[in-house]
Amino acid sequence: MANLFVSGSKGSVSRSISTIITGGVFLFIPGLTMKTVMVVIGGMLLLSGLITLIVSNLRKGKLSKGMWSAQGIMNILFGSVFITAPSVMIKIFMIFIGIILLIMGFIQLTGALGSLSRSVWAWIFLVIGLLTCGSGIFLLTDPFKSAETILPFLGALLMLNGLSELIRIWKTGRQPRKFNGSAVQDISYEEV
Repeated sequence: MANLFVSGSKGSVSRSISTIITGGVFLFIPGLTMKTVMVVIGGMLLLSGLITLIVSNLRKGKLSKGMWSAQGIMNILFGSVFITAPSVMIKIFMIFIGIILLIMGFIQLTGALGSLSRSVWAWIFLVIGLLTCGSGIFLLTDPFKSAETILPFLGALLMLNGLSELIRIWKTGRQPRKFNGSAVQDISYEEV
């Protein structure tokens, strides 16, 4: 799980690909509404909770059984709320998405501003970061009014963010490691 957030790791690549897929679903499925998205998320949480409870009852240890059962029960509760009251969850979800977009945009902006003089790609990342920040601010200023019309825009934004993350991983993974003009080599050392 920790590798999911490490830049350039397999988890980071899978996170970027899942972001692109989620954005594609939001963008290209016609007639998709926020209520549908909330019910699907609720169903996924409910299914996850049920599977967690079943798995936890199959385990023998008391400590792990209690933790797994608590997690399963919480997933079932949240899944039930998402399914039974999607309108309330839409309002909360829009504020949550606005905060996430604001944070993602800020991270992209700081990364792009730090490398504007070294790379042409930084200007593209700067524009994407500005769009992401702007959409986060828009959602936070009026989260309730924009719930239904935001899905295609959010989908396009998620796809752009996932693609830019994949490009960044590809660009940083290809660069040779150099220090003062010479290649860096890993060598064994001996303490004296």
